[in-house]
Amino acid sequence: MKNSQHLGFWLAVVFLGFFIAPLMRSGSSIESFVVDEVRQTREALGIRVGDFVVSFANAAFQDTPLGMIAQTAKTAKHTKEEVALSKRVAGPGGELMSSVYNSYLQGLILQAFVVAMRLAIVLIWLVVLAPMLGASVFDGFMQRRIKRAEFGAIRPATFTVAGMFVIPLLALPLVYLVIPFSLSPLLAPLWALIVALPLSLLVSNMQPLFGR
Repeated sequence: MKNSQHLGFWLAVVFLGFFIAPLMRSGSSIESFVVDEVRQTREALGIRVGDFVVSFANAAFQDTPLGMIAQTAKTAKHTKEEVALSKRVAGPGGELMSSVYNSYLQGLILQAFVVAMRLAIVLIWLVVLAPMLGASVFDGFMQRRIKRAEFGAIRPATFTVAGMFVIPLLALPLVYLVIPFSLSPLLAPLWALIVALPLSLLVSNMQPLFGR
């Protein structure tokens, strides 16, 4: 699988995960999940940062794609009259399907809120960890220059293997946005430590884009 295909695969996983995650929980269950997510964020990052994350999520519901999804889901829910009509037309089965449908849409709205919260967490950590990731890339470029100065080999096989590790690792923050269970935001530094070495290897064995 090419690196571009590999990246496309993970983007597809994130897209599908957003719509599949609400199927794994009932409406009340996902409400508890959101409450736990807010509590854990505040405990891990502090009240001030936690409140900023929640405020960011609330703001994301105004004229953004997430907000549009949530608004569309909200307006698509069956009203009490429509649920009653489903019961009259299709009996208890129709009422059940209508309730399941409403539960899924409610879950989709809350899922969008969780994604907005986690997006804020990811952006905060990317700012904090940017110097470390930048140092890893810089180290890779320096290793590459040393190889070229000393006629060392730039290994395409090493580049390919490193890419197979780096792309999933770089995709993890995106996957984190939609996973249906809680993860501590304090795991972000560990992720940066794990990604640093293969990222440096990837850059050090990168072929020149133009000329030598």
